[in-house]
Amino acid sequence: MRKIFTAIILTLSFTCLGQKVERVVVANEDPYDLYANFDKDSTTLFYEKIVPENKPIGVIVILPGSGERIEDVKKQINLHRFAVQKNFLVIFPSINWGTNKHIPEHQFLDTIFKQLVNKYKVPKDKFVLGGFSGGGMVALTYTEKANKYTDSTFIKPKAVFGVDPPLDYAHLWKHCENDIERNVSEAAVMESKWIIDMYTKEFGGSPYEFKENYIKYSIFSYGEQDGGNAKYLKTTPILLYTEPDIIWQMQNRQRDYYDLNCVDIAAMINFLQIQGNKNAKLVVTENKGRRLNGLKHPHSWSIMDSEQCLNWIMQQLYK
Repeated sequence: MRKIFTAIILTLSFTCLGQKVERVVVANEDPYDLYANFDKDSTTLFYEKIVPENKPIGVIVILPGSGERIEDVKKQINLHRFAVQKNFLVIFPSINWGTNKHIPEHQFLDTIFKQLVNKYKVPKDKFVLGGFSGGGMVALTYTEKANKYTDSTFIKPKAVFGVDPPLDYAHLWKHCENDIERNVSEAAVMESKWIIDMYTKEFGGSPYEFKENYIKYSIFSYGEQDGGNAKYLKTTPILLYTEPDIIWQMQNRQRDYYDLNCVDIAAMINFLQIQGNKNAKLVVTENKGRRLNGLKHPHSWSIMDSEQCLNWIMQQLYK
């Protein structure tokens, strides 16, 4: 497949809460809209890196959620601060939009990973990927691809984590249909119409008409005996967070459990554990979800305990 990213030697340095952050520009064009920065120019693709004082023991890749700016991610978590103190090299790729098939996203990540391995001599088996919502999807699909096809990706992740990521496109389509049919939450209806339109363009139509396309690109397919692509996570340590605050969902979105990511998240971790993955872990939180503006929202970075997540990562790194 044609490579679409060529690294540009341009590095900008700045400081964030006492840690030196460097921004490395990878491309001056963003043909797949991988990074949406709604109040600034968003044509540049880059990654931000925080380099430890000593030789890196590994790389932690943190991916923003849909539409989320990197600078806002760093305000909501402490994982990067804790990780650098433990001699991890931490990067934030400029991916917060993009596609549902995630092909250009994976290519962009490979470009970044090649730079890091060449510059810092980090072993290719010491990379951990993770992210929130859509960012978690990119991390999980990259990991599944790396496990499914030999040499299809530049690295094979040692472990992967996700904060409330959607997993099953067919289930998400049905949830969107429910929101539109209920027509009681304007925010829910608008989001659902946008998702259905997007899936129609990318997958050809609904999961009733194009079932195989939805299985092919979903992280997990509950209706499939083998879990769909989830079977490619049988040997990879995986940590997923979710907060099924059903009262908030009913009061603010008129949604029930069938509409939430937690259903598929629990089902996939259960599937992986049954398949023998002893390092598949689910963390279910309660009343931790808060957005950057302080408002309660269970679908948020805040449900992840950064210290606990880092401890888990370090355990996996040395197994």
